[in-house]
Amino acid sequence: MLCTVTVRRLKPGTYEAFREAVVPTYWPTGLANIKILRNGEDPDEVCTLGELDMSAQALEDLRDTPELLIAEAERLERVTAFTEDVMVNTVFELADELHPPA
Repeated sequence: MLCTVTVRRLKPGTYEAFREAVVPTYWPTGLANIKILRNGEDPDEVCTLGELDMSAQALEDLRDTPELLIAEAERLERVTAFTEDVMVNTVFELADELHPPA
């Protein structure tokens, strides 16, 4: 399991427009979901988490597909209109998962 993590500072008051713009037009196999988190102290700071049920190599292969390249370029162009700054943009690999005791 991989998780894409992007932390952005939005232009003030643009969250709703950002929320619409960030939705992918192409959902590749393995992209389980995207979560958007907002900073409670600064609602213009958002974190998007994309959960990917695939290996790191599968993600590298996916990144080279024309369908994804085109869709992501279009999505990023839409999102950039509402973005003031990108503070973090990376991919993490799940190391462990914790659950409450049964």
